[in-house]
Amino acid sequence: MSNVTICYRNILENSTVTSSDENTSFPLYRTYDRDIGKLFKFNTHGPNLNLKITQGAVSYPVSRLIIPAGHTLNGQTLFLQHSTTGVWAGEQVTAVTWTQSDALVINKSFGSVTMKYWSFAITTDPAAPPEIPELYLTSDYVFERNVKLNVTEKNQRNIYREESLSGRVRLVKNGLERRARNYTVLVKNDTQKVDFEAWNSVYDGIKPYYILDHDTDLIYMEMLNNMEFEYVHRDYSIVTLELLEVL
Repeated sequence: MSNVTICYRNILENSTVTSSDENTSFPLYRTYDRDIGKLFKFNTHGPNLNLKITQGAVSYPVSRLIIPAGHTLNGQTLFLQHSTTGVWAGEQVTAVTWTQSDALVINKSFGSVTMKYWSFAITTDPAAPPEIPELYLTSDYVFERNVKLNVTEKNQRNIYREESLSGRVRLVKNGLERRARNYTVLVKNDTQKVDFEAWNSVYDGIKPYYILDHDTDLIYMEMLNNMEFEYVHRDYSIVTLELLEVL
């Protein structure tokens, strides 16, 4: 069982984001609106389509790139680069590059870097303007302690059940089932508690985030309960997390 990792901050939300071109019917802000069911689309196709990200007053570290399934980057050669100046005249450094082999979720990790300027580029020429549900540039926060106290893993079905007075049952499947994870975590009342509070502040009750669960499965999730610290010792609290997949 691995320690749970959360990726709760997308630096695009606190940055100026530009694209080499944009289909205004599928606007650029969809790359960071935390709705993985909606698409950003480039307006044309050709080599070196790109998204540029300039962080604001605070530059946050980045150690992972995630693009949800639903993109059309299959077969394309992709670069994620960072720059100290934003000039992009040869002084940039490549954080990760690869040729995408399928249309599934993209999950690339690399050594943590804190830079103001970032660029995501498609260097090959797609057959049609590419589509991207979300561009998630984030960093890992690994739980300091494993979730051994309590772990519940299940798939939650989206079923409407109605039972008549005679006992006959009517079942309607409203949508796909979602993965659920319930964790009880021992939290040390120092920097670890501060880290949890920072996570909760960015989440703000409305911003789903990615987790690598106890089996290292990457899941996009929301928290159903309020984050509460139950003090069991002067140095430790217990926090219960009720997490549900977001589709």
